[in-house]
Amino acid sequence: MEKIKVAVVDDSSFMRKVIHDALESKGFEVISTGRNGADAVEIASKKIADVMTLDVQMPVMDGLEALKKIMEISPMPVIMVSSLTAKDTEITIKALAAGAFDFVTKPGGSITFDFGQIIEELSDKIMLASKYKVTKKIDVSGIQKHLTPKGTYDLLVIGASTGGPKALDILVPQFPADFPLPVIIVQHMPAKFTTTLAKRLSEESKMKIIEVVEKVRALPFKGYVAAGDFHLELSYENGIYLRPVDGQRINGVKPAIDYTLSSISKTELRTLFVILTGMGKDGTEGLKMIKRDKLTVIAESEKTAIVYGMPKSVVNAGLADYIVDLNDIPQKIMDLI
Repeated sequence: MEKIKVAVVDDSSFMRKVIHDALESKGFEVISTGRNGADAVEIASKKIADVMTLDVQMPVMDGLEALKKIMEISPMPVIMVSSLTAKDTEITIKALAAGAFDFVTKPGGSITFDFGQIIEELSDKIMLASKYKVTKKIDVSGIQKHLTPKGTYDLLVIGASTGGPKALDILVPQFPADFPLPVIIVQHMPAKFTTTLAKRLSEESKMKIIEVVEKVRALPFKGYVAAGDFHLELSYENGIYLRPVDGQRINGVKPAIDYTLSSISKTELRTLFVILTGMGKDGTEGLKMIKRDKLTVIAESEKTAIVYGMPKSVVNAGLADYIVDLNDIPQKIMDLI
């Protein structure tokens, strides 16, 4: 079988070698390397690599600017390699919204000898990315500007993983300021990145969106993002309350969509649930726990999902009431509520 060709771009010669050697040991062919964003754009224009790993902070041109140019000139799957600094997390989230396939974090948030800790994660993501066909940004026609609350549902829950930040960046800003339900978002993502994700979505949206770092009451007209490395638990106590909960990973992730849905199943809340792009099957078992007369499920279609894993699992389990292209999901939500 032909090897997957990877381009590695990082301003550190040490990191270039570490990534190069790690990927070669996993059977990939590192076909080109670069030192900055300008190199990345040039490599992409040659169309010699199947996937690119791209450092976030680099001289001459940073990872975000390079990604934007790559997507404009010669689109290809790109995996960002990020540290945990505030600036890196902000650039990474913007890169994901701009079309990056996914990201990995450098161990300890800096250049270390422990890159082997994440080589399995990077390998899996490169394999997935190599199968992904990069498309132009989806155009969203827009939705109705005003809602008359009908009381059909008590909350909207959105689950997402790989490709989720881009999908959320398209979906959530379409909700009007008077959206009549609390919007609860469970995105597979490490700590710090969810902080930046919530901040970006809030800036881009008409409603305020916060990260759940302590117990809060969930209210209409607002959005709530599960904190990275914590599960999100929902309870009903004369109102809807959310709180972060530590615990074991479920389906290999934390926060897990199944955990949140399981907590919802212990209430009588009427839930509208949207499952977006992502690898694996997180969300499926949790949906099975909720009474069918208290639940409506929208699954993103295979046509628009960057990774058709989680939506496919829900569809195959017979749990999807609607299968909808991403750009049509906002209007479908509006029609239902």
